[in-house]
Amino acid sequence: MNYPSLFGFLISIVAIFVLLFLRAKVKNPYVKSAWRCSLLFFSMYGLILVLVFLRWKYYQIQLDTFDLNSNGTIDLAEYTKDYRNVRDKVLIGTTRNFAFMTGAALSFLLAGLAFILDLINTRFQLKNNPLKI
Repeated sequence: MNYPSLFGFLISIVAIFVLLFLRAKVKNPYVKSAWRCSLLFFSMYGLILVLVFLRWKYYQIQLDTFDLNSNGTIDLAEYTKDYRNVRDKVLIGTTRNFAFMTGAALSFLLAGLAFILDLINTRFQLKNNPLKI
């Protein structure tokens, strides 16, 4: 895991723990909506970073299987078209390098949509039955 993704993952884990700690202190239904969507954002962000890391690790393990004599280098007999395809996926890892930004953007969009829908739902529930919430 590269450093930006590692920092993003650590921030998401810390934020999840802080949000779970603050769960009992949230009383306002609108703040509860923000709390739920913040938890969704950080959970999705951490999950995206973990999935990108696991995919990259899978490619590294697959790349190691091409070293048939286990000497740490790829000889001419081991240099195949499949090896080149996997090597290119490992070396040209733009998805891995920018996962912390694209993961944050995707998580923000989905959590923002969930927040808007949750606010609308909370407003209708308060309007129809103010004592329930």
